[in-house]
Amino acid sequence: MKKLLAGTLSAVTALSLTACGSTNTKTSFTYAMETDMSSLDSAAISDGGSIEMIKASTEGLMAHGKKGETINGMAKSVDVSKDGKTYTFHLRDAKWSNGTKVTADDFVYGFHRVFEEAGSYIYMFGSAAANIVNADKLMAKAGHLSEKQLDTLGIQAKDAKTVVIKLTKPVPYFKQLMTFTCFYPINRKFAKKAGKNYGKSAKDYLSNGPFRVTSWSRGTRINFVKNTNYYDANNVKLDKLSVTLGQSTQAAAASYESGKLDMFTVTSAVLDKYKKKDGYTPINTGFEFYLLPNLKNKVLANKNIRLAISKAINRADFTKSILKDGSTPSTGFVPSNVATSPKGVDFRKEAGNYSDLTYDQAKAQKALNKGLKQLGKSSITLHVLYGTDETSMNQFATYVQNSLSKLKGLKVEVVATTKQDRVDNRQKNGDFELSCTRWGPDYADPTTYLNLLVSSNSDNYGAYNSKQYDAYMNTAYNSLNMTKRWNALVSAEKIAMKDLAVIPVFDQGGAVMIRPDFKGIYSKPMVGAIFRYAVKK
Repeated sequence: MKKLLAGTLSAVTALSLTACGSTNTKTSFTYAMETDMSSLDSAAISDGGSIEMIKASTEGLMAHGKKGETINGMAKSVDVSKDGKTYTFHLRDAKWSNGTKVTADDFVYGFHRVFEEAGSYIYMFGSAAANIVNADKLMAKAGHLSEKQLDTLGIQAKDAKTVVIKLTKPVPYFKQLMTFTCFYPINRKFAKKAGKNYGKSAKDYLSNGPFRVTSWSRGTRINFVKNTNYYDANNVKLDKLSVTLGQSTQAAAASYESGKLDMFTVTSAVLDKYKKKDGYTPINTGFEFYLLPNLKNKVLANKNIRLAISKAINRADFTKSILKDGSTPSTGFVPSNVATSPKGVDFRKEAGNYSDLTYDQAKAQKALNKGLKQLGKSSITLHVLYGTDETSMNQFATYVQNSLSKLKGLKVEVVATTKQDRVDNRQKNGDFELSCTRWGPDYADPTTYLNLLVSSNSDNYGAYNSKQYDAYMNTAYNSLNMTKRWNALVSAEKIAMKDLAVIPVFDQGGAVMIRPDFKGIYSKPMVGAIFRYAVKK
């Protein structure tokens, strides 16, 4: 997740009390989101903040239960064919926030729009995740497809209340995928009328979920009210939801103390103050933070240089002494507690740990010396890119700079920018050397991380290209034997870690501070922040 995610995502939610001294009996809910958001167009977004806000206001065929489990959403029931390749979703009686009916065509158009927009999550429709019929073929022409071509995608409206989706092969986690935003419905007539403005403002967006957007001031705040047209509105106890965008931890903590905020992310900056207070809640974010080397760069294409970088970072010291937020040292690219094998074994436990990710200053220097000799250089300078508006990235970049600068023959300079610039301009265009980046899970399977390193993946910004890696991933994509598929994924990660295609540093832990007046709020990997079940005690 690009966040994600927590974002699947960004990983925080928050509730607020009714304003102090107010006689208003309606329950308001306010929280601080550390990141900003870019759009409400589920077909075009890629950032965790946008995903989280769309999930609060729009619902897919499947939804999230009170404990994060996958439940029926807009679909009141689902039929699956014996071969596991055809899903028939029967829609419940539901309405958009403007009172029009939710129909099967809304899902057809929502799917088609991702291909029209060449959305960042288009890969999830194909063999990398959902395996929807003809998705891979259409991806090659995304953004330039006719209606006739779009109609060949494996989704159709059998009638106004029946959605049929056809797959090329069985996908064990397909229902779970249908909870993700890129598979959400979009009202065709409304979106066409809004044109290029769709999803860019409150008035150019429709909701069919628990809340509807009333106002949105970019970089500042987005406000919601309960969507009275939602089919389960009677069980939604919050009347208002207000989210502060891109707010620092210190500012959020101050708002919390003054009673203006009820939940925020607890980082190391305020950890000692809150870790023993009532309402302090540890969370599992699922985010993997790693260094992304540009393998088209001659220096970083050298394996020994990458090995020196990896061995020079004391991950245990960084997570324990600097972050102090429950984060743990990375031992592979796929974090713990995200995906389990057909036998119920956690991927990280089965795949094991990699010695190249352990700290050893002497071996780091030895690898650097060897790499410099191979490059015919006595010293090198590396530029480390990071986004100043991203959680923990400043600490991450600073620690990397300090660690690598201890190596003789290596000078390190940090390049500060925004997350959007880092991703959309620098990484996408190959305009970087070493980037501090992160990825969160979109669904509970190792491919949500491992897809990033497939040579043909549009998010493979480091330009990693391994025929052996691709072969293992293709085996996983096309195998109907779940054990064989799982083993191929384990082997793929081993290849990538042997090559140090990326340099994992830490699995992000986290915590939130939530006012004890509320319950029913949670945030989980692959799910994100859920407001639907929040209630005031």
